[in-house]
Amino acid sequence: MRSGTRAALGVAFSIVLFSSAASAVAPSLGDILPRGAARGGTVEVDFHGGNLADACDVMFHDPGITVAEMVSAEAGKARFKLNIAPDCPLGTHALRVRTKSGLTNLKLFSVGALTEVDENEAANNDQKNPVVFPLGTTINGQVTNEDADYFAFDLNAGDKLSAEIEAIRLGGPLFDPKLRLFDTAGREIIAEDDTPMMKQDAAFVHEVKEAGRYVIAVSEAAFGGGGGFYYRLHVGKFPRPLAVTPMGGAPGSEVNVSWLGDPTLTAQPVAAPADSVMPTVVFASNDSGVSPTPVPFRASPLPTTLEVEPNNDAATATPAPAAAPVAFDGVINQDGDIDFFKFEGTAGQVFDVRVYAREMGSPLDSVAVLLNPSGSALASNDDAIGPDSYMRVTLAETGTHVVYVNDHLSRGGPTFAYRIEIAPVSPSLSFSTFLGVGNYEPANMAVHAGNRNFMLLNIARAEFDGPLSLAFDGLPQGVTADFDPIAAGQTQVPVVFSAAPDAPVAGSMVTLNGKLEQEGANVTGGLKQDVVLIYGDNLVVFQTRRVEKLATAVGEAAPFSIEIVQPKVPIVQNGTMNLKVVAKRSEGFTAPINLRTLWMPGGLGAGTADIPEGGTEAAIFMNANGNAGAGTFRIAVIGTSSGYTVSTPLTPITIAAPWVTFDVATAESEQGKPAQLKVTVNQQHEYAGNFNAELLGLPKGCTTGPQQFSKDTKELVFPIEIAADAPVGKFGNLFVRAVIQAEGEDVLHQWGGGQLQVFAPLPPAAAPAPEAPKPEEKKPDEPERKTRFPVAAAG
Repeated sequence: MRSGTRAALGVAFSIVLFSSAASAVAPSLGDILPRGAARGGTVEVDFHGGNLADACDVMFHDPGITVAEMVSAEAGKARFKLNIAPDCPLGTHALRVRTKSGLTNLKLFSVGALTEVDENEAANNDQKNPVVFPLGTTINGQVTNEDADYFAFDLNAGDKLSAEIEAIRLGGPLFDPKLRLFDTAGREIIAEDDTPMMKQDAAFVHEVKEAGRYVIAVSEAAFGGGGGFYYRLHVGKFPRPLAVTPMGGAPGSEVNVSWLGDPTLTAQPVAAPADSVMPTVVFASNDSGVSPTPVPFRASPLPTTLEVEPNNDAATATPAPAAAPVAFDGVINQDGDIDFFKFEGTAGQVFDVRVYAREMGSPLDSVAVLLNPSGSALASNDDAIGPDSYMRVTLAETGTHVVYVNDHLSRGGPTFAYRIEIAPVSPSLSFSTFLGVGNYEPANMAVHAGNRNFMLLNIARAEFDGPLSLAFDGLPQGVTADFDPIAAGQTQVPVVFSAAPDAPVAGSMVTLNGKLEQEGANVTGGLKQDVVLIYGDNLVVFQTRRVEKLATAVGEAAPFSIEIVQPKVPIVQNGTMNLKVVAKRSEGFTAPINLRTLWMPGGLGAGTADIPEGGTEAAIFMNANGNAGAGTFRIAVIGTSSGYTVSTPLTPITIAAPWVTFDVATAESEQGKPAQLKVTVNQQHEYAGNFNAELLGLPKGCTTGPQQFSKDTKELVFPIEIAADAPVGKFGNLFVRAVIQAEGEDVLHQWGGGQLQVFAPLPPAAAPAPEAPKPEEKKPDEPERKTRFPVAAAG
C-alpha cells in the first residue's frame, strides 16, 4: 500500500511549552543519523532540526541509552556521543533533544544486536553487482525516488536466512518498504510488502536449499522514496517469529510459548513482563541470536487455556478448567476454521469479552460470538472499538457458556493467532494532554526560569467516579505544579508549572500519579499519551508511540511575563467581561505578545488578544452563556512572542447569577408613529446607585434612549421613535443591556426576548360617492277621453 507521502508530523508530548507558529527559540527535531546503533557500545549521532545551537542534552523515555558527550551544536544540527548499554532493550527508543530553551518534538532511535554497516549507496544499485555483506549485519540505508538497493549474501545449503526491515516503524515519513529475495539464478523467490506484525514494514524467513549468492532488494513498494526514507535492514540467522501463542500470561511468570511464522523455531519458555501496563513485549532468542524487534505479549492475571483441536463446534469446544474470568488462546490455522471454547458462568455476572489479534500483530480479522447455555446467541461483534472484537455482556443464565471466534472473511493460516479475554468489569484511570491549537501541531512546552507555563490534562475514567488526587513526581529542581482539586465527574484539569528564578536549566522525566480519593478505593492511574509520529492522507494516523512519563525542562529566562488583573466583580450568566492582562518586559524587548486561552469553565468563552509592540496590557473578551455554571474557577492565559511561550498564574474568576434580569415585552406600532416597550425589572442582588439600561437590536429607522434604573426599579418604559421609512415586519432580537458598577468595575448584563412589530399605515378613507339624481315623478295616465270626435293621429 502506498499513500501520498506525507512528512511525519511529530506530535510530541512534553512539558516545555512553545508555539509552533513562532519558532525563534523553540527547538525542533527532524532526521537522526544514523537511525540506530548496536547495543553495548558508543556511537556518534547527528540530530538534525531547528534552533539547536544551544542543545545540551538528549532525554530518553526508555532506559538503556545515556549521553556520553555533547560534541557540537549549531542551529541546524547537534552532535552527541551516546552510550548504549549491553542490556539495552532492542527496538526503537523515544527521545528528545533538550536545549537551553526547551525540548524538541519526540523522535525514535533504534537499537540492534548485529554489526552495523552503511549501505554503500554508490555501489548498491545493480542487482547483478550488489554490495556483499556477511550474515549478522544491520544495514543502514536510504531509498531515494525510484531507488532499489541490492545486497548479496553467500549462503550454504541448509542455512537459515532471516531478514527484517525497520522503516515506517522508525517514525519518519510514510515509508512503505518492500523486500525481495533473489536466488542464485537471479529469480525472485520472495516478495514481502506488509507483514502484519511489522505494520507496513516487512520480514521473512527462508531456508536455503542451494548454496550460492542470494540477493535482497530494498525499495519503496511503489518505487517512490525521498530524502527522509531511511531504513535499517537486519539480515542474519536470528529467530524471526511473526506471531506467538499464547499471547499472554500472568505478570512476572514464566510462560511456555510457541513461536509462529518461523519454521526453525520450537516452543520455549519466556518471562512475561512484570508490568501489566500495555504495550508489553517479549523477544524470541536462541543460539542464533535474538529477534531484532519484539513480539507483543499481554501481561494479564487471567488464567489461560490453550485451544485443543478439534474444537470446531460447540460439542468439541475446549473447556476452561475454572469458571470465568478466563482467557483462551489459539490459532485460526486454515481457511474456514472456527474455534470454540466453553466456560462456566453465573447469571448476573458482567464481563468484558475482548479478542486480541490485529492489535497484537496477527492478520486475523476476528468475529466473536457468545452463546448462552441454551445455545442461543447472547452477543456478537466484529470490530466495535478498534481492529478487534469487543462485547460487554451480562450473563442471563447460570451454566456452561460457549464463545467462538473466526475470521471475518473465513481466512486462516499459521500466524492467525488470537487471545480471548473474558474479564470482569474493572475501573481504570489515565491522563493525557490536550494539545490545543489544532491537535496536530507539536505540543512544545517549556517552563522558563522565573516564569510559568500552562498544560491541560484530559482525565479518562472508566467504571467509576469520584474525586481524584494528582501528584507530579520527579519535577526538575525549582519547578512546582499548581492545580485545583479534581472533583467527581471532572474530565479536564488545568495545570500551571512555575520555575523559580534560580531554577537550574535542566530536565527530567516526571511520573503522574492519580488516585481515587474514596475510602477503601484502589483506583490509580498515570500518563498514557499516544504521540502521533506519522499521518497519512486526510490525517489518518499511521503510527503512534505511547509514552508514560512527562519529559520536562527548565529553559533560560524569557524576556517577558504576563499576569491577569483579577476581577473584583463576577461575570454574570448571559453577560460579558473584558479580562485585563498585563505584561512585564525585559529591557529592550518590545515585540507584540499574542494572548489566548486553552481552557475555560463550561459555558464561558474567551477570544484572543494582542499586546501591541511596546505595550504592556490588553483585554480578552469573555462571554458567559445562560447555562454557565455558577462558582469561582481559576483560569490562565497563555502569552506567545518571539518563540517564547509563558503563562499567567492560575487566577480566580467568578461566574454568578445575574444581579438583575429583564422581561422584555412586545410592542407594536406603524411607520411614522411612536411606540412604547415595557420591561419588567427583576432584582436578584443588592447593589447601590443608578445605572443606565439600553434597548438594543432595534431595526433601522427605530430609535430609543437609555433608561435609568436602581435596585428599587420595577419597570422600565422605552419610548421608541419609528421613522416613516422604517422597515415593516416583526423584529424579535431585542435585548436589554445594562452595566452595573461595583468596586470600580463593570458588571455587564444582557437579557433578550423582546419583539417590535412595525406595520404599514392603513390607506386613507375613500371620498364619499356623489349623490345619485332623484328620478322624475311619473304623472298618472290621463283618463281616456270620451268624445264623439276622436283625436287625429299625429301625422
